[in-house]
Amino acid sequence: MVIRKGTEEDIPQIIQLLKESLGESLLPKSEAFWRWKHLDNPFGTSPVLVAEKENQIIGVRTFLRWQFTDQNRIYSACRAVDTAVHPKNQGQGIFSRLTQELVEEMKNEGVQLIFNTPNKKSHPGYLKLGWETWGKLPLKIKLKVPKSSKSFFHSQNWEEVSPLLSRLEDFSYTRSGVHTDLIPGYIQWRYQKCPIVKYFYLSDGETYLLIYRLKEGKKGKELRVTDLFTFSGFDKKKLQTQFRELIKNSGAVWVSFSGLNYDPNVLNLGSIPLLTQGPLITLRKLQDDLDPRFLDWKWSLGDLELF
Repeated sequence: MVIRKGTEEDIPQIIQLLKESLGESLLPKSEAFWRWKHLDNPFGTSPVLVAEKENQIIGVRTFLRWQFTDQNRIYSACRAVDTAVHPKNQGQGIFSRLTQELVEEMKNEGVQLIFNTPNKKSHPGYLKLGWETWGKLPLKIKLKVPKSSKSFFHSQNWEEVSPLLSRLEDFSYTRSGVHTDLIPGYIQWRYQKCPIVKYFYLSDGETYLLIYRLKEGKKGKELRVTDLFTFSGFDKKKLQTQFRELIKNSGAVWVSFSGLNYDPNVLNLGSIPLLTQGPLITLRKLQDDLDPRFLDWKWSLGDLELF
């Protein structure tokens, strides 16, 4: 068996391996989705390692490049994402070897941390490989009586807010705490061009942008606020009016926000409980001068969605 860097020519074999190992449930396994996720990412092309035996790829490990910022400081990061080992080769330590070698590669490159949101099955394995548990993302959740309305318009014409996106991504927009760095092209890539989820927005076109999605689940339809950006002096009353109308007519049973960046004075929804029901977050320290567990994290739901 040979461990080597994955190339663009390996993509068809990688997709086939993902299908054979993980099936077609949850996220799609296609070359188009892989290219959007790992090649078009404005933070950079994803580092990929593959395990190859007799010219066949039997294992893959991928990290998604990411970048965080806290005012003027930049944190280079990766998110541990797509990984698979062929069913005939599982239990041979291939996943651990691929992960450890890619971790070392990122460490030598200067990447400062790796984050991910493992499930209950994969969580123990990551802990054995040096990951540490940060905890579950706190959520603000508002329950509501569902009411559907065919007349409500969900804005998805991103060209209408193109000037505002440019303002957000021109390096002058700052927020307190550690959050995803809004580099040029990020919002368009993450939300406008996402091939698997439809994202919508509320905005006045100049001073605020609230991004959301509607998600069907076992508990009913969820209205999920994935990101909210506001400039100083934004039209608070207009945003509040738009958001109340959205909640009223969305047909959602519940509304969710990240508890780390929810400002009750902005959306004016009254007292909402803080619940630790969000995704479980784990962190991998890569450099001696930074322990990511103690950063002032302000993750949004959009930062941690599985995609």
